[in-house]
Amino acid sequence: MNTDAPQNEPVLHRINRRRLLLSAAGGVGALAVSAGAGWWARRDPARGPRLWSSSAPGGRIALPVESVGSLCVSGYDGRVSALDPRTGAVRWSKAVVAPGVADTPSGLPLAVGDGVVCVTAPNRVHVFDAASGEARWEVPVPDWRDVPWSQSPAVGGGGVFAPYGTALRSYDVADGSLRWSGPPNSSGRLVVAGGTLYTPGGPAGLRAFDTRSGELRWEQNSVRTVQVAGGPSVHQGAAYLADCDPDMGNPAVLALDAGTGRVRWRRTQPKVLSCPPSVADGTLCLFSGDRLTALDADTGETRWAVTTPIGLGRGESSMTAADGIAYVGTNDDRLYAFDLATGRLRWQDEPEHLGTGGEFTVVSLAAAGAAVYRGSRTGVHALGALPSA
Repeated sequence: MNTDAPQNEPVLHRINRRRLLLSAAGGVGALAVSAGAGWWARRDPARGPRLWSSSAPGGRIALPVESVGSLCVSGYDGRVSALDPRTGAVRWSKAVVAPGVADTPSGLPLAVGDGVVCVTAPNRVHVFDAASGEARWEVPVPDWRDVPWSQSPAVGGGGVFAPYGTALRSYDVADGSLRWSGPPNSSGRLVVAGGTLYTPGGPAGLRAFDTRSGELRWEQNSVRTVQVAGGPSVHQGAAYLADCDPDMGNPAVLALDAGTGRVRWRRTQPKVLSCPPSVADGTLCLFSGDRLTALDADTGETRWAVTTPIGLGRGESSMTAADGIAYVGTNDDRLYAFDLATGRLRWQDEPEHLGTGGEFTVVSLAAAGAAVYRGSRTGVHALGALPSA
C-alpha cells in the first residue's frame, strides 16, 4: 500500500465583503433567468464566501459526527485523505488497492466515526485510524464488482457496518472481527443513530437493528420501495425517507418513529428525490432536480419551496442543511446557500469557467456550523464561515 501523501497545498481565499453582498443580491435575479449555456459563458461569475480550495482530487466527503476533527475524502483517484477543515492542508493520504478503484463514479463509499475512517471496495472493507491514517484492519468480502455506488457503510456503536449486494455484515471497530451478519435483502445507504442501525430492505421496507447484537428491533413494510438515493436520515427520534414505488402513484416522503417504526406522517411529492433528505433546526429539506422544498419536520407541512438552477454538467447534484442554511451544489460546480427559515437566497458561488459536458460528476456536500465543504472533479472547496479557534 502506497502511503505517500500527494503535495497538494490549499489556496486560501480572502473574502471580499462588497462582492459577497453583490453576489447574494444578484443571485436572486439569476435564479429567475431561463437561459442556456451560451448565456452562462458570457456572465460575470458570482463569488460566495470562499475559504480555501484544494487541488487534491475530490469525491465523497464526510465529517465525523462527534467533532469537526478532519474532513475525510474518498477521492476519484482511489485515495482516502484527511484534510484540515480550517485550512485544507492534507493531514494524511492513503491509496486503496482494489480492482477498478480508480474508475469509481464518485469515490469509494465512505463512513467516519468512532475514531476510524471506513471505505468499502468491491472486494474488501478497509478501515484507517482517523487521526494518523494508519491502516487498522481490512477484511475480504464476497467479490461484488457491480456494487451500486449508492450503497454506503456506517460506523457507530463500536461497529463497522457494510452492505454488499443484499448482504449486511457488522465488524468490531477495534480489530475487524465479525460480530454478526444480517438477514438477506438488506441494502442501500446505512445510518447509525442511538445504538440502532437503519437500513433499507430489498426490495421493500425499512429495518432497524441493534448495533451490538444484530437483533431486529422493528421492520416497517408499509414503505414499499425505499428510494436508494434517499436512504433514511435520522434526527431527534425520527427517521425520514423517500418512497418511490411506481405502483403507489407519486413519490412520497415519510417520517417514522425511530424507536418503533410507526409512521408519523406521509406527504406525496411531485418528483423523485435527487439525494437523501437532510434535516436541521426542525426543518426537513428535499431536493428534486431543480426544486428545493422545506417541510416542517414534525408535521410534514410545506414551509417554502424554491426553483434552483439545473446543472449544466454530467452527473448528480446534491443538497445538505446545517446551522440555518440549506445548500445546493450543482454538477457544474455552482453552490447556492438558502436561508433555512425563509428560503431566501443568501449567497451563490460560481466557477470562473462554466462548461457543459465533461466527466461524470457526483457532487458531495458536508456542512458543520456555518461552513460547507464541496467535493467534485475540480477538487475540495470550503465556503462560508469557520468557527472561532
